Amino acid sequence: MVKRILTISFWILTFAGVLVLVLLARQHYRNSPVSDLEIQISRGQQVGFLSEEMISKVIYSLSDSLKGKRIKDIRMAILESKLQENPWILDVDVSASLTGVLQVVVKERKPVLRAYNRKNQSLYLDEDGVLFPISQYYAARVPIVNGYLSFPALENKTATLLDSAYRNTELRMVYLLNEKLRNDEFLGSLIDQIYINSLGELELSPKLGPATILIGDLNHLDEKLLHLKAFYVQKGLSSELAEYRLVNLKYRNQIVCTKR
Repeated sequence: MVKRILTISFWILTFAGVLVLVLLARQHYRNSPVSDLEIQISRGQQVGFLSEEMISKVIYSLSDSLKGKRIKDIRMAILESKLQENPWILDVDVSASLTGVLQVVVKERKPVLRAYNRKNQSLYLDEDGVLFPISQYYAARVPIVNGYLSFPALENKTATLLDSAYRNTELRMVYLLNEKLRNDEFLGSLIDQIYINSLGELELSPKLGPATILIGDLNHLDEKLLHLKAFYVQKGLSSELAEYRLVNLKYRNQIVCTKR
């Protein structure tokens, strides 16, 4: 019985000792000064919408100096919230290393489409259908949609396709079509522009051949794109392709080609 009591007491004291050491280490860490600032931008290419200078300006706008400040005095949640206001940032994480380096990791939005309205104002759409503004420093190489589109411009903010200002525009239709195209390796590499004509119909401009591809609306879209893919697989290397002015897929179960 005594042995059991001694064993339990030993483990209680050991646990208490470890807890005290952890608390002391945490207190020492929180009182440690910030030694440096490290910014990491996560994106698929070398350059993009964001720069380290842009991010550091936001950080230093909240604090004149970081070096020498204690880690516990850095309001990391506030830093994250402020950086998240940047429309080109998808996600942000701020933390401090054991050596006192303030680490800021931001994930840049990935555009999949650039849309122009009839006033020649443009915006980007990302993978999740979030709308975000263009940048004066960088232009992404993504498919373009233009023509008879009407939507309000964005000024240094984001929006979604479900927002009242964009819910009833052509952007939702264009986004759904573009998702189908970019999720198909062949069609994604074939099409580089989407156009909305005066009737509100979808047209595609291929990289191969001079013909305009008329999709019409989104009804039976999977079927239309399957026929389109089969058509270009069959005719892609044929000289006959250069003779076509229009490849019409708007009617179900048929492809109507108009020669130049």
